[in-house]
Amino acid sequence: MIKLDHIQKIALSGLLLALTIIFTRFLSIQNIPIIPFVRISLGPCLIIFSSLLLGPIYGGIVGGLSDILGIVLVPSALGYGINPFFTVVYTLLGVLPWVVYQLVKKIKNEKILYFLSVGTLSSLFVFLLFFLIFTSDITLFGKSYHFEWWVKLIILVSSFVFSVATSIGLIFINNYFKKKYEDKLISPYKIAFVSSVSELLVLLIINTIVKQIFFNSDFLIIFFSQAIVYFINIALDTFVISLLSILVSKVFKRKGELS
Repeated sequence: MIKLDHIQKIALSGLLLALTIIFTRFLSIQNIPIIPFVRISLGPCLIIFSSLLLGPIYGGIVGGLSDILGIVLVPSALGYGINPFFTVVYTLLGVLPWVVYQLVKKIKNEKILYFLSVGTLSSLFVFLLFFLIFTSDITLFGKSYHFEWWVKLIILVSSFVFSVATSIGLIFINNYFKKKYEDKLISPYKIAFVSSVSELLVLLIINTIVKQIFFNSDFLIIFFSQAIVYFINIALDTFVISLLSILVSKVFKRKGELS
């Protein structure tokens, strides 16, 4: 178990905050034409890791300040300023993972958590399938757009590939890290479950509700866009957080799971 004092937590939270802003504002993919309202970056992953490593208070601070300072340091190209509702979303992303982990850390049969994570991926793919079958036109910012059949096909095939690749990838990530670093690691299956629950509740549901209100757009359209990115994020979160937990364990020369 890695136990950090307040000075260490403050130093690490500052480092993780800086990295979150850098990856969110400078090293991210956003403004994708066919999937609006989304950003692909390591930002959420680093916030989740902050929660697991430092606890809910510091994790919430990292999440909330990453939004506030991110806007201050790198103003939005669209002219949006600090929005306290979005700040609350990212604060929750820094709190919830620690809570979820405390609930599942004593589960012995970790494969249950793996299948629950895969079940979430499968459910979201089914949602995308039905959404695209029954939706041909969407309205964004007052403009109507038509979903061509080939666009639907690209989205469905890509989502299916990502969901399957993530499901298989989680097994390889778990086996790889467990064999080499079992005594210095949170179980990758637990990380996958914590990430899937946290991103589902915070980034897919709560964040979608907030964006629906402030962008005056349809809930299902925003949820659809966010769901596509979800397939990528879970595998990314699992690998990066597993790697970071090993690095931190080596630095502080302690063994066991993070708490």
